[in-house]
Amino acid sequence: MKRLPSRLPTAALVVLFVGCFCASAPILRAADLASDISAALRDKALAKGEAGVEILRLEGTRDGKPQVLFRHNSDIPLIPASNLKLLTTSAFLDHFGADFKFKTTLANRGEDLILVGDGDPSFGDAELYKKLGWESTTVFANWAEMLKKRGITSVNNVLVDDTILDQEFVHARWPANQQHLRYVAGVAGMNFNANALDFYLHVSGSGSVVNYETDPPATKYANVNNACVGGRDNAVWLSRTPNTNNVELKGETNADNAKPISVSVHDPSLYAATVLRETLESKGIKVTGKVDRDSTARTALKASASDVRVMAIHETPLDAVLARANKDSMNLYAEAMCKRLGADVSGQPGSWKNGTAALADFLGKCGVSASESNLDDGCGLSKENKVSANALARVLAYNFASTKVRQTFTNSLAVAGADGTLDKRFKDAGFTDLRGRVFAKSGFVNGVSSLSGYVKAKDDRWYAFSILMNGVGDIATCKQIQEKIVRAIDDASSVGVSSAR
Repeated sequence: MKRLPSRLPTAALVVLFVGCFCASAPILRAADLASDISAALRDKALAKGEAGVEILRLEGTRDGKPQVLFRHNSDIPLIPASNLKLLTTSAFLDHFGADFKFKTTLANRGEDLILVGDGDPSFGDAELYKKLGWESTTVFANWAEMLKKRGITSVNNVLVDDTILDQEFVHARWPANQQHLRYVAGVAGMNFNANALDFYLHVSGSGSVVNYETDPPATKYANVNNACVGGRDNAVWLSRTPNTNNVELKGETNADNAKPISVSVHDPSLYAATVLRETLESKGIKVTGKVDRDSTARTALKASASDVRVMAIHETPLDAVLARANKDSMNLYAEAMCKRLGADVSGQPGSWKNGTAALADFLGKCGVSASESNLDDGCGLSKENKVSANALARVLAYNFASTKVRQTFTNSLAVAGADGTLDKRFKDAGFTDLRGRVFAKSGFVNGVSSLSGYVKAKDDRWYAFSILMNGVGDIATCKQIQEKIVRAIDDASSVGVSSAR
């Protein structure tokens, strides 16, 4: 790190003074931002890979516009991994506004109940609901009690209308051998418990087949073949045959699990409707018909048709959904927002085609060239996604400039050392003072590591940064490099920065 001498000749002081106000002047400061970041990027961990970096000062600029402080390959589209969620959540927030709420409706037509989905990714999310003191089926249970109070003790069919989104639940370019995993769960117009079935195992003895409970409880939506036994090791295998709900539970375990082991489900909408039926029956409401789809209810409700009547509405505020997408990096949440945005913009069922088109339009609104992105999904799981560091930095700057969305968006980001995917970041000596001042989104897929967000620096001003790394193997070192770059921004801020590289 270069440092200026403690005493400067008068001429040097004049140059330094001018540099602070002239955007084209060379960088003159005690902490040489360009040198520090360039040195970090020369690490051997990046020798066979490529990186894109852009740093913006968001406050204290002469014209009030974001000022570029550093660029390195920042206009080259790279795989962003989960940093793509910054774009998806920003576009959704910009289009719908911070006051938007997902609305899941319970309606009836004659003796049929109809669950009308709005694409809400949080509906029945056991992990989220637990923070509210709820269970995954609490909304369904409340609805059952409401029906009983109205004297309804029997219904015919339990139907689901998920036409707000299309029925391409799983992206064609998501890893085929991982689609049973929770983070590769499909997305639908009606979602439930992150579209996964959670297992809690109970060991009865070595060599004995384990007992288990599921959340949602006692559902028959999946066919479970249980061959898991008690043993010395914790080596449980939970999988699902593609395009079915045939689940295999095998391996061995040496203890009960406090945290759930999860498997994704096929056709999330019918999963939700099945659990609704089971919850109704558990509360004493008889269901005489079947679980099936209804593709007409949403349109009928929109047209105020007399034969379809609203029984109840469950609302989810947007800030809860944004936080799960960004802080916790929930892929399903980002994909639901991508498709739901596409539905509203296009007037057609939300899809990856119209959803990513809406994301691209938002990038244009942020002043980003079309050549700096290629968008394939909303969460970053597809490796066909490409976006530049400049694009993400401009999205961050756009949000920061908006008094309507700035706080809502910033609140959705993980806080270094405090929560989400950054709770264990910036922990090494020399970095801990950045904890609580870095608000960002991390990203990882095989060979890719990324970190983009904001830092509230020592000068009490805000800076945006985007760091994308592709073709890398040593992810741990890449994370250290990212933290060094944020450290350099903070160090430079204490004496001022003046120009772009």
